[in-house]
Amino acid sequence: MAVANTKIRGLAAIAGSLVLIYAYPRALVAWLGESNPWTSYLYLYGFGLWFFMIGIWLILSTGACQFGRGRDSFWFKVLIGGFIFFASLHAIWILAAITVPFKGAV
Repeated sequence: MAVANTKIRGLAAIAGSLVLIYAYPRALVAWLGESNPWTSYLYLYGFGLWFFMIGIWLILSTGACQFGRGRDSFWFKVLIGGFIFFASLHAIWILAAITVPFKGAV
């Protein structure tokens, strides 16, 4: 019975991922439009977060990362902090490109 529940949960996760992959970009374009710079940002980091969290779940569920063992806690924090750092840096870059006036060539 436990194997059947695991298979059902796995199929539900795959089906949910496929629905997300289909619906998320369409919802972004409908909400923000194709030419909005935040559309590509949310697309990139929205899908990135989804697959990043799947990877984190796999790392933790397989025991590849065990807190308190060696430097696993440090590297786990590096993974989480790295994603947040690059997403924030990219957001600041887009915000600067939108709001900071540029004079052009001299």
